[in-house]
Amino acid sequence: MTLGEKLKKARINKNFTQEYLAEVLNVSQKTYSNFENDKSKPDFFQVEHIAKALEVSVLDFLSNDGLSFHYDNIHGGNNGFIYQTQLPEKLIEQYEKRL
Repeated sequence: MTLGEKLKKARINKNFTQEYLAEVLNVSQKTYSNFENDKSKPDFFQVEHIAKALEVSVLDFLSNDGLSFHYDNIHGGNNGFIYQTQLPEKLIEQYEKRL
């Protein structure tokens, strides 16, 4: 299951609209729609905000796919990437280090 499919399923389970989640993320409805349709990917911080709004674990979105996330360290100004070639376990490990 792709990240977009997981986002859509979790959103529908909570009876939320795309417009509502777009507002939570401070993005347009079209941008959020692109996340669900796998036309673009949310950054890591957006995934965290979506998970919080949907009351699910970020790990639910990260597990079982080799998705690529780009995230910015706003406070340190460093950019980092998690590449598609890494295993889901590595994504989980990196998320847990952030906690």
